[in-house]
Amino acid sequence: MQNPRCIVILVAFLVLISLPASAQGPDPIVTWQVLVNKARLDEGLAPYSFSTLLAAAAQRHADDLAAHQIWSHTGSDGSTAKQRVANAGYAAWTWSNGDLIVGENFWTGFGSIEDAMAFFLEDPPHRDNILSTQYREMGIGVATDTAGRNYYVLDFGARPNVLPIFINDGAANTENPQVAIRLTNEEVRPGGSGTIFMGRAIELRASNEPDFGDRLWQPWEPLVPWTLPDTPGDYTVYVQFRDAAGRTAASADAITLGEGAPSTPIPIPPSPTPEPTATSIPPSPTLEPAITSEPAAPLVSEPTATLALIVTPTPEPPPDAAPTLTPYVVRPSSVAPGSATPFPTWTPLPTAVPQEVSRPDAPLALLAVLQGIVLILGLYLVLHRRQ
Repeated sequence: MQNPRCIVILVAFLVLISLPASAQGPDPIVTWQVLVNKARLDEGLAPYSFSTLLAAAAQRHADDLAAHQIWSHTGSDGSTAKQRVANAGYAAWTWSNGDLIVGENFWTGFGSIEDAMAFFLEDPPHRDNILSTQYREMGIGVATDTAGRNYYVLDFGARPNVLPIFINDGAANTENPQVAIRLTNEEVRPGGSGTIFMGRAIELRASNEPDFGDRLWQPWEPLVPWTLPDTPGDYTVYVQFRDAAGRTAASADAITLGEGAPSTPIPIPPSPTPEPTATSIPPSPTLEPAITSEPAAPLVSEPTATLALIVTPTPEPPPDAAPTLTPYVVRPSSVAPGSATPFPTWTPLPTAVPQEVSRPDAPLALLAVLQGIVLILGLYLVLHRRQ
């Protein structure tokens, strides 16, 4: 007769290996998203939306690094981060030479995701990509080589007309129909490009339906209160943006009201915004390409060493990307939850008029002095004659 204890152990082992990876431990992709977006929220920044295209580029590089045990932004095939992102089909904004405006972080070593994240936040170039005010999307690649060394690759970018939104900062579910929508904006090219690609948004309107109907426009704000329908279920909120030139873009995010949503964090899905067309983006005449920072010497592989490389610096705002907004301000107004308010009247900025200092007229002052002298002399003569 077979040993019952051995049978139990065998069954438990079979059940364990049959479980999905998410049941055996935290998904590293999810862990990265949680850590990166928490760091951004702590700085008052909107989370990064997860891009499957950037993820494909990042995973390609992570697998390549692990397969060849190399530590470089350059792949074994000579590819750069920009080339890998372009090959994945990610249509990011470009520099004047046609290069995509994207960033890449990678970390190699035997440590954990938390170790890698701590290094990114302590190193200025990596930190700049994590906390960029220009990028809006992120993709993550994870791999392990035969020695057990981990490879983490994070790619960052921003596409024209793709402005992700986040209900309750990307939460999976809520018990309260009163939610907050965190918005992003166009900061790579605030002036936009052509007649299609919008610049920095100054107005928005929101709806619980994909058809905005007669929803009224209201001023753009980073955080907008909103009300979901009262009935528990899955809901999508839609937001339409408009810039000073009248160009528009739309975005959406979903959340579950009530129970039923996963209790553990899940990857933030990319906002279902219209993909930009294949039309080439007109280059700016004054933009300069980003400079990729490579190590001065090859890194040495040590069994217990933590290895990391410097990332491509976050691109600075291009000189010609000044906002095209006219010098007007919007009167502050609160947004009524669940409804849009009329767009307030544009009010010119107050013009400061210098106040002139009041000064006495010089001839009049001199005349008054002379009159005083004459009166004193007259009084003196009268008194002198009486003596």
